[in-house]
Amino acid sequence: MSRWIVFAGITAMLVTGYFATFSSRGEGFLRSVKFLPSDLQVRVQSVLKSAGAGWAVVEMDGQRAILSGTAPSELDRDDVIETAKRAAGPGGALWGGITKVDGDRIKVSQPQKPYSWFAKSGEKNRASLRGFVPSQNFKRLIATEARKLFPLGIEDHSIVASGQPTGDWLNTVLLGLRQLKALEDGEIQFEDGRITVLGLVRSESVKSQIETEIGAVKRPFEGRVDVSIVDARNAAAPEEPTSGEPETEVTVQRLPAADCQKLIDQAMRSNVIYFDEGSSKIGKSGAKALDGLAQTALQCPDLKLKISGHTDGSTLEANATDLSRNRAHAASKALGLKGVSADRLVAIGVGATQPDPDAAIDELSRNRRVEFSVIP
Repeated sequence: MSRWIVFAGITAMLVTGYFATFSSRGEGFLRSVKFLPSDLQVRVQSVLKSAGAGWAVVEMDGQRAILSGTAPSELDRDDVIETAKRAAGPGGALWGGITKVDGDRIKVSQPQKPYSWFAKSGEKNRASLRGFVPSQNFKRLIATEARKLFPLGIEDHSIVASGQPTGDWLNTVLLGLRQLKALEDGEIQFEDGRITVLGLVRSESVKSQIETEIGAVKRPFEGRVDVSIVDARNAAAPEEPTSGEPETEVTVQRLPAADCQKLIDQAMRSNVIYFDEGSSKIGKSGAKALDGLAQTALQCPDLKLKISGHTDGSTLEANATDLSRNRAHAASKALGLKGVSADRLVAIGVGATQPDPDAAIDELSRNRRVEFSVIP
């Protein structure tokens, strides 16, 4: 009797060593383990591709997955290793899954500096996302939250990259998205350790709420709020600057709405001023364009303008969000010197994230610009 037990045990071991149990749609079946590596490789590669990790290359050593490739970030590398472990179900010879994942061959891309992320509100309760995120998982979480806040649609142009600053980066982004929802028009800029809210709000109470929430951003991050109230009006005429005279004297003559619309349409045909490389100084042609725009703004007191600064994405200006912001503020200051109230102007910098779609690859000068748009 004992011999039969020993024989049965040896037979079971041999069978287990040659066959692995699979489960497909709830139905078990046996297949030779010699087919395992190729099957597992196909399955793991497919799962990783679906997860947005097409950069990862999978090789199999039995039931051990060996990953290689260049990950866009450290977090993405770690996520891919965990995803590969679960790609084919439980591991072990009995179940036929992945027993181990080796990620030592994975390289990580160089970190991005500055590390910038942007969210911008659009028409009809929509939003667009741009810039860098630490992992595909973070990208999915941010997009999911953005769709809840902006149910009519989002455009997600963010890309995975390493270099994010230490701290609770994800929850700081989500906090910024909630502030974007409160804006009538505006943008969230998160660059390295600072998150900035820019735009327009309907009331002082909304502005105060945003200032409170952004003021509570957890260290090492810091928050900044630069918003104006949409319905703010100046009771008195603009005061002269404390030092120096306005660049150009203008005669203020308020026009009917129909005439204002004609002037606005005409002004918007030349709503771009350009800059020299690395500079935020407004040249003669830009000053002339601002003269016309200021005249229109003063004759049409309900006109509000968004001023967007851009850079060209070259080596000198790549990721230079501060330069783009300086260009926007230079235009805003110039309009202020011509008598246009600051409450009617919103200046933002978008760096090189929004190149001129009509510019050729070698037309970098067309991206060193400030654009004006009417705020409804």
